[in-house]
Amino acid sequence: DDLKEDPIAYSGDAKKYGNRTKGAAQADAPGQVVNKSGVDRKSNDNIAAEVDLKLKGSAMEVDSKGASATHDNEPADMLAGNGESTVKPNMYGKGNKADTNIDKGGLFGDTRSGAAAEASKKFVSPDKVAQDFTREEQTTLMSNLLVLAKKDRELHQSLKGLANQSPEELAVMMNPLAPDAIVTSIPTPKRQRIYDPPHRNATKYPMLNSLNVDLMDVNANSKREAVLRELDAWYREHEKPMSFETSNHYKFLFIKVPVGKPLDSSYRVMKEYQMIEKFLEATFEGDDTLAKVECMLDYLLIRHKEAARHALENMGIIPKAMDVYEMASTMDHVSIGIKQWRSLVQCLKKFMHIDNVSVSEHAWRKLGSDVGAIKSGSHEFVKNKSKGTRTEKAVYWTMDPKAECERNIDDFANSNGNFHPNQVKFIQTIYAGDHGQGKHRFACKNVIHLESPDGKGGVKRDKQTVIYPLADIKASKDTCEVFKATIHEDLAEGINQIVHGKVLFELVDEEEEDRPKSKRWKCTVIDKNHDRFNDEVPASDGSAVLDITPYMVGDLKFYSQMLGKEGFDSWWCYHCNLGLSEWQGFPGSEGTPWTLESLKIQADKNKRDKLTGSNRMGVREEYPYFDIPVENYIFPILHTLIGVGNNILTYLTNYADNHVQILPTRQITLKEEIKKLDKEILDNQISRNFFDDTSSSSSGASAIKNLKFNIRNWRGDLVAIESAGQVDQTRQAAIKSKIDDAEKGIKRLEDERKAMTKEIDGLKKKRTSKGEQITNIKKARKLDANSLYTGIDNILQEFSIVRAEYHGGDLTGVHIKIFMANAKEIMSRIRDYLTKSLHDDSDETPDSIKDVCNNVENLLVLWEGVLSNLHIEFPEEKDFIETQQFVDAAVELSFKMGMSKTVKGHGAQRHIVKQMRAVYGGLFEFDEQWAERIHQIGKNYDMKYRYQNEYRKAMTRAMETRRLSKPQTLAATASLATFKRGKRKAVIAKQRSDKRVKSERRSAALNNKM
Repeated sequence: DDLKEDPIAYSGDAKKYGNRTKGAAQADAPGQVVNKSGVDRKSNDNIAAEVDLKLKGSAMEVDSKGASATHDNEPADMLAGNGESTVKPNMYGKGNKADTNIDKGGLFGDTRSGAAAEASKKFVSPDKVAQDFTREEQTTLMSNLLVLAKKDRELHQSLKGLANQSPEELAVMMNPLAPDAIVTSIPTPKRQRIYDPPHRNATKYPMLNSLNVDLMDVNANSKREAVLRELDAWYREHEKPMSFETSNHYKFLFIKVPVGKPLDSSYRVMKEYQMIEKFLEATFEGDDTLAKVECMLDYLLIRHKEAARHALENMGIIPKAMDVYEMASTMDHVSIGIKQWRSLVQCLKKFMHIDNVSVSEHAWRKLGSDVGAIKSGSHEFVKNKSKGTRTEKAVYWTMDPKAECERNIDDFANSNGNFHPNQVKFIQTIYAGDHGQGKHRFACKNVIHLESPDGKGGVKRDKQTVIYPLADIKASKDTCEVFKATIHEDLAEGINQIVHGKVLFELVDEEEEDRPKSKRWKCTVIDKNHDRFNDEVPASDGSAVLDITPYMVGDLKFYSQMLGKEGFDSWWCYHCNLGLSEWQGFPGSEGTPWTLESLKIQADKNKRDKLTGSNRMGVREEYPYFDIPVENYIFPILHTLIGVGNNILTYLTNYADNHVQILPTRQITLKEEIKKLDKEILDNQISRNFFDDTSSSSSGASAIKNLKFNIRNWRGDLVAIESAGQVDQTRQAAIKSKIDDAEKGIKRLEDERKAMTKEIDGLKKKRTSKGEQITNIKKARKLDANSLYTGIDNILQEFSIVRAEYHGGDLTGVHIKIFMANAKEIMSRIRDYLTKSLHDDSDETPDSIKDVCNNVENLLVLWEGVLSNLHIEFPEEKDFIETQQFVDAAVELSFKMGMSKTVKGHGAQRHIVKQMRAVYGGLFEFDEQWAERIHQIGKNYDMKYRYQNEYRKAMTRAMETRRLSKPQTLAATASLATFKRGKRKAVIAKQRSDKRVKSERRSAALNNKM
C-alpha cells in the first residue's frame, strides 16, 4: 500500500523537494518509485516490483494522476483515517469491517479528499485478499513489509503509532501460524505524513510536525481546536495553569476568554470568568492591587484617551466637561458671575484635580454675543409740578421687539433637528409692563405651540416659551408722559409690525468657520407688501408663512395708560364702556366692548368738545399707544387674585373692628389716616432714595458730586491764571461766575434733600400722634393692647401669611394663594378667636360671627376655584361653564355680604371667561406673574452692576438673557429638576386627597351647602 501511494510526490518548492511533475512521471514506470525528495529508492526495487505484481494481480490499482492533484506544501494523500467508526481503509484493500478497535480516524481524523479518497475506493476487500493470497504469499508480503519498515523511518513510526505495536510484533501477529481471526482483526496502520527537516514547517512547528501534518493545514481549524480543548481539559484536570515559555525564557499564560458575548451581559461574563483578575495577577508581580489597576487605567487613558474618558464620564466616575449651555445654566442656577465662576474652577482644579471643568470663558462670552442693538437716552421731567420740585432725569434703554422676536424664534427652529413649520400650530407674543421700585420694565414672552401625531391616532401637544426684556425706564414717576417721551416710539414701531405681520420660515445657506456649508431656518416678520404674505400652504422647499398674535398683560393701571385711559383704571372698565356705578349690583350690566377705533373716536370727541367728567367715558385726549386689539389685553389674573383676596381680608377685619370689638368711629378714622400716612411716607422715602442714588447719573447726589468736582477744577484754573504773569480778567470773571452758579446749585440741591427729610419726619410725627390717640382710646375703653385686627394678623402669620411692607400693607399674590388654599382651617381659627373676643356692647352673637366667617370661607373657596380653572391648559367646554358659575356665585355672595363690586370683579364676571374661550390654549401662559419676576431679575442686575451706567447694565443683561434663553440652555436648566428627590407615596396620596377635598368644597360653596 505504501509503495503504491509513495509515487504520489509532495508538491512544493522545487528547489527543496524536486519537481512534482517529474516525480509523478517517474511513478508511471513499473517497479520504480519516487520518495518525498524526488529521489529513486532503488534499494526497494525488487520489493516494490513484487508487491506491485501481487497487487495488480488482485485488481488493486492506484490512480496516480488523480492522487497527485494535491495542494502545495502538503502530502499528496493523507492516510490518517476518516474520523468515522465505520469501515476503514487498510493496507490490503478498501476496508475492514472488523477494524473497530482503531482510534476513530487515527489521532486527528481523515483529511483525505479528492483523488486520494477516490483511489481508496478501488481497493479490494480483505476477504478478497484472503482468497487470492496463500499463507505463504501473505508471509512473504509481511516480511517484505518488515524490511521496508526498517529502512523507512516514516513508515516505522506510522505503524508503531497507529497499531500500538512495533513492526516486529506486527509481523509476528501476522505470521501464517496465527489464527485467521487474529490476522483479519489486526488494526490497520495508516501512514502519518510529516514534513522532512528541510521543510520550513518542520523547523517552525516541530511539535505539530511530529504529531500530524494536518494540524498545519489552513483549513484544519477544528483539529487545532480539538488539540486545545484536550490540552485545556488536561490542565484543568491536573489543576495547573496552561502556559508556555519561549526560548528567551518569556513565560505566557493562556486565559480562557469567551467571545461574542452581548455587551449588556459584560459584568456577568467577566465576573464568571474573572478575566481581569487573572490578567492582573499573572502579568504584574506583587499583591498591590491598587497599583495594578492604576497601570491598566493608565494604559487605557493613553492608548484610548477619548473613549476611556467618555466611558468614565458616562458612568459618572469622573465629571464630564460642561458644554457652554450647561455652564450658562449652572451659573444662573447658583446666581454667580464669571468672576465667581473662575474662582470655582480654580478650586475644583486644585482640590479635586478636575482639569477640564467646562468650555472656555471665550465660548461662554460668545454664546451671548448675538444681542440686538440697544438704544439709550434720558428725559428730564418734573415729578410734582404743584410743589415745584426740581427737575429729575429719566434714563432709559430699549431693544427692537421685532428683531428680538425673530432672533428667539430662530433659536428655537434651529435647535431642533427635526423641526418643520408644519409642526407649529400657533405663535403668541405676550408683552408686559409694570412699574415698581423706581423702575418701569417692559418685557416679552414668546409662546410657540406645536402639534404632531402621537403614534396612537391622536395629537401630541408641546410648546416652547422664552422670556426676554425689551426696555427699562429709571424714574421715580410712573406716568404716560415719561413713557411716551422715552421708550414708546421704539417699542411701538416693532410691536405694530408684529401686529400687522406674519412670520416667514425659510431654509437658507449657512457658512461658519471650521464647519461645512449647511442649511438653517431663518424666521422673518413680513408685512402685507411681501409677495408671500398671503401664502396659505407651505412651499415645495419647506418654507411657510404662519400667523403670529400679540397680547398684552399687566395691571389695570398699565392697561389704562396703554389705551389712552390714564387715571381711570379704578372707575372705568378698560374692556368695555361701563363705569363704576353701572356695573354695581348683581348680575350687573354688560357694556359695549371698546375697540381701537372707538377709543380714537372718543379721544377726538373729548378733545374737540372739551368734555369733562363721566362724559369723557374714561378716555383721555390721546390714542392707544400700540395697535394690539383691545380684546387681546388679557384680564389681569394675578392682580385680580391680589385685589379680590385683599378686599375679602379688609371686609373681615372691618367687621371685627366695627361689629365684634365695636371700635369708636374716631379710632376707625384714625386707622384709615394712618394707612394713608404710611403710603405717603413710603412714596417720599422712595424719592429720597432716588435722590441719594450715586450710581444714577440723574440723581441729586450725583449732581452735587459733579458740581463739586467742577468747582475744584475751576478753582485750579483760577490759581493757574493768577500764577501767570498776565491775568485774563474776562476769563477769570467767567470762571468765578461758574463757581458761584455751581455753589448755588449745590445749595439748592442740599436744601431739597433737607426738605425731603423734613417732610418725611413731619409725616412720621403725624403718624406717631395718631397712633398715640388710638392708644388713648383703647385705654379709655379698657381694651386689650392688641386689636382684633392684630389678632387676625397673628393667626395669618401662623400659616406663613405676612402683610407686605409695601403696597399699603396688603397681602401679596403668594400669600393670597395660601389664604385661599387654607380657607377652612384659617377661618375656623378666626371664628373661634372672634367669638372669644366678642365685646359686651356688641349686637353680634356667636351664630352671626359663624355665619360671617362661613361666608368669607365660601367666598375664598369660590375665587380659588375661578383662579384654578384659569390656569387649565387647553380647557374644555365644561371648564368654561364651571368657571363662569364660580364667578357668578362669588359675585352674588359678595353682593349679599354688602361688598361693593370693583372693576376686577366686573371684569371677571363679564370678560375673563370670554377671553378664556377665545385664546388658543387657554390663559395658562397669561398669568402676569412672570412679568412680576422681571422686576426681581432686573433689580438683581441693577444691584450687581450698580456702578455701571444704564447702557452697560442693559448690554450685560441682554447678553446674559441671550445665553439663558437659548433652547439648549433651557433644556439644561429643566434637566436640573430631575435630580430633585421624588415625592413619597404618602405625599402624593395627600396631594390627591387635598385636590379631591378642594373640589368638594368648591362644589359645596357653589351650592351654598358648606
